[in-house]
Amino acid sequence: MITIDGHVWDVPCDLERTADITPSEISGMLLDKTYFNDVLGTFMTYDVTLAVPPTMMQEYSNLYESLTDPVDAHAFVLPYNNGMINLTARVEQVRDIYVYTVSQRQYWRGMRFTVIASHPSKEMSLGEVLTIGRTPFPEEIGIETGAIYEKTEDGWQELDLPNGDEVRY
Repeated sequence: MITIDGHVWDVPCDLERTADITPSEISGMLLDKTYFNDVLGTFMTYDVTLAVPPTMMQEYSNLYESLTDPVDAHAFVLPYNNGMINLTARVEQVRDIYVYTVSQRQYWRGMRFTVIASHPSKEMSLGEVLTIGRTPFPEEIGIETGAIYEKTEDGWQELDLPNGDEVRY
């Protein structure tokens, strides 16, 4: 059972999941021949194949139309270990098979698509970042280059310090 944009699909399906542990662009081999792995987070990808019964062909068509809309993301609820996972994710390609029989029956079947998470499902907490000796960065978008921030109990605060280039001693 999966949920797509609030609609529950209780139909037979095959799911293949992939956990991409994504490094940042500064990851790589260091001069001392050790590998520096700056992990951004774990991004989930699911390959979904639906087996929609012939009695649900109108719903099948509606789902196809919904998944092929040019939107930035859909809301998915998918199985994950012993529970479910909520993902905001994009769908880049929807595939299915057209069947035309000798008795002139025609229908679509075997809808397949890939769900690619828009955000990490797992990432390091501030405490974990500090424990391994990394510099934490503000989560807010719009930080200024050259600004100095301090982590407080109220979140990240920009410090108002004098510009060292303009201070006379």
